Amino acid sequence: MFCNKCGNEVKEGEKFCNKCGEKIEETVGSITFFRQNSFYGCLVGIKIYMDGNLVATVANGNGVVVPATIGTHKFAFNLWSGNKITDIEVTKEHPNIKVVFKLGMGLLTAKPKILEIVNL
Repeated sequence: MFCNKCGNEVKEGEKFCNKCGEKIEETVGSITFFRQNSFYGCLVGIKIYMDGNLVATVANGNGVVVPATIGTHKFAFNLWSGNKITDIEVTKEHPNIKVVFKLGMGLLTAKPKILEIVNL
């Protein structure tokens, strides 16, 4: 579990972050990341960071579910040749989110591209 404010890892059951003092919300939702199948870059995993912490590496055509607390989280999709950074908000009304992304190919570099973000 991670602090919503500073991204510090917090042990399960703790009520406050031991780094910044922020009250820790219980995990109430999830964000599903699905990487669309593509021929380009099919062997390269894309790393996903949530609030500065690595939470997953997603291979071509695969997905992963990341637990998330209520609030706005900063996600970075990291690839050796480019990054994509976006904020995703988890609310009590929409605690489960699905993010579909793929590896976008440019002229000289490749970088992750978000195709859609859907409230489930």
